[in-house]
Amino acid sequence: MESNDQIVPVGDAAVREIVAGVASIGGIEGLTDLAVDLAVEVAKLIKKVAAEEGRAAVDVAAGLFDD
Repeated sequence: MESNDQIVPVGDAAVREIVAGVASIGGIEGLTDLAVDLAVEVAKLIKKVAAEEGRAAVDVAAGLFDD
């Protein structure tokens, strides 16, 4: 997977702004809902990529999250 390190700070700032907004509106419950929603969407994307590549989802996830 290719990365564009120049946009990482902008992406990080955007995520922090979103999280702060959710926290100010929904508190801990809002943050929990956001985390669950994001985890579900990441899982769906991993399953989709795995199916497209003919690989196990766990192998795709390992490739994404291994440093």
